[in-house]
Amino acid sequence: MIPYNLLLLPLIAGYFILVYSVYFKYNTQRFTQNRLIFEAVFVAVIIIFTCFIIRTIVELLFPDLISQLLIFLEIVPIKKVDYLWTGVFSFVAPIIIVLLSNIIVLSIYKKTGPIKWAVDKNGDEIEKLFKKSAVEGVLLQITLKNNKVYIGFSEDIPIPQKTNYLTLTPMISGYRENDTKKLIITTDYFKVVDKYVASIDDQQTSTITLNTDVIIRQDEILTAGIYEQEIFDMFNQS
Repeated sequence: MIPYNLLLLPLIAGYFILVYSVYFKYNTQRFTQNRLIFEAVFVAVIIIFTCFIIRTIVELLFPDLISQLLIFLEIVPIKKVDYLWTGVFSFVAPIIIVLLSNIIVLSIYKKTGPIKWAVDKNGDEIEKLFKKSAVEGVLLQITLKNNKVYIGFSEDIPIPQKTNYLTLTPMISGYRENDTKKLIITTDYFKVVDKYVASIDDQQTSTITLNTDVIIRQDEILTAGIYEQEIFDMFNQS
């Protein structure tokens, strides 16, 4: 029977998978501490069963291989216990697999791929809305609790639960009247940017960097939705 202290190795490996794998880590950020421990234990059980199945198959196909490896590993100056190297394998192998899979996933999907999966699976409504804007380029209309309104788009897909702040690149902004809640446009960022660029010499335009992004606290958002200019014009024909 495998010693209980060796069970810590697959447990640590399970925690490593959940926290450092690009496929899982964005999903586990919303987990509570107890939920994360439970998930790590569940993954550790899967690792243990997988390792013992692999060991059984190897013993059936290559009867002398396990004994030869054990004789070779006798040179390691540590106290030998039953299933020591199986426990070590259950710790090392998942870590190597996670590191290799991270390289493969990031090379194929880049960083945005796993974040998209995490938002689709565990993101809230606001995060999914900002993800839609970043992926599809649709404009968002954000109304804050102070009646300030921003209409713009998100350039980055928000990582679920990483921060309470969201970044929006505004195109126009304004406010809602207290009584009628009618939207009053006060700032056209396109015109401001055009005027700014026109006021600078042509030789300097290649080095111009404009940053009109606004940082919005997620809990300050009163309403949010997709902005369609045609629909806005229909409601404001007068």
